[in-house]
Amino acid sequence: MENAGSTANKRVLALIGGIASGKTAVSDILSELGAYIIDADVISHYVTAPGSEGEAMLIKNFGDCLRDGRPDRRLIREKVFHDPEALKTLNDITHPLIIKEIHRQIENAQGVVVVVMPVPKELRRYHAVLSVYAPVDVRISRLIKRDNITEELAKKIIDAQMSDEKAASVADFTFINDGDKQKLRRSVTAWWKFYIEG
Repeated sequence: MENAGSTANKRVLALIGGIASGKTAVSDILSELGAYIIDADVISHYVTAPGSEGEAMLIKNFGDCLRDGRPDRRLIREKVFHDPEALKTLNDITHPLIIKEIHRQIENAQGVVVVVMPVPKELRRYHAVLSVYAPVDVRISRLIKRDNITEELAKKIIDAQMSDEKAASVADFTFINDGDKQKLRRSVTAWWKFYIEG
């Protein structure tokens, strides 16, 4: 791991998976087990917060997606998943800022660090890559309920991301999240005991 800091026993892991697959459920369990969690979604809000460089770029490039003079994340999301060029523009704005902040947080972290990322980036930097799999129909239902969006938009969002097959192919280990919370907890805990504590 490049630039992993000076702590000799630091291990930095990536946790990937499509939207509504259950990355948060897995990272919550890993956190309880002792991992330090860095969440790219949380960072994306931070780097586009009011007054930030990211917000200024969003205002400049997404002037039709403002509410009370501020970028509206829901309007931007609806726009980019119907317009590939707009999605590219959004990614070009946010991804470099998110990656820079992830690197900064990794530098300052110790022990087992898990970076949760909906868009896999620089996976070769990590000691191991974990993925979360959930059936597409389950993810669509979760997304509709969670974000109050249409089935059409939910499918577009999922289709725009890395496929489950691709995620599994680049992962060292995949957790199955079919809705059974206790089974997921047992799986994550068993992995931790074997690979981290073993």
